[in-house]
Amino acid sequence: MRRITTAALTLIGLLAGAGNSRGEELSYFVGEVWGVWQHLPAKDQADPDEKPYCMLGTRTWPNRGLNFMYVLTSVDYIEPRLQIYSKNWELPVGKKTEVSLVTVAGPLGFELAADSRSNLTGSVDPKRIGPDKSFSLEAALSYMLDSRRTGISMRVKFAGNEPEWYIPPMGQLETHRVNGQLNRCLADLRGKAADLYRLDSRKLGDKTSPVAQE
Repeated sequence: MRRITTAALTLIGLLAGAGNSRGEELSYFVGEVWGVWQHLPAKDQADPDEKPYCMLGTRTWPNRGLNFMYVLTSVDYIEPRLQIYSKNWELPVGKKTEVSLVTVAGPLGFELAADSRSNLTGSVDPKRIGPDKSFSLEAALSYMLDSRRTGISMRVKFAGNEPEWYIPPMGQLETHRVNGQLNRCLADLRGKAADLYRLDSRKLGDKTSPVAQE
């Protein structure tokens, strides 16, 4: 696994919509349409909301895009989230809006919230969006990441006056690489979970003891 260059780190900052985030960024694959990265918080990270994650993100545009983020929220659970960003937006932070992904499974609407001036983010966990919509989203992603299929594109539609975005299909080789590296990233993240969350517990600074307290 190679570490990414300074130029690529700048790109990651745009993709994740968090150019000031600290920590370690690992590149698994960078294609023409999609890429796969992993983010690990800094070991001295004090922000409890900063979690490790794998990210499947678009590469179609330099200053806007869509990310599927797989966030390790606990030692044994990965929460899927959807993030859409544009450096040209001036969003009212906290405001919610609906964004639709038009996929092979049809249009799927999600409520996202502005967590910064340029980012819309929301959970696509089955517990939040319901099992039916979650299944449709997973099916659409499975089709898109299946190298035996071709021409699988995606469109992003907004409730406001932002024009529709068209995400082109990947070629067969890129699809194969993206799928393989996303699975690898997620496996690596799960493999690091115990160590990552043991480090988190150490940050609390509490002394431990094997003796039961009376």
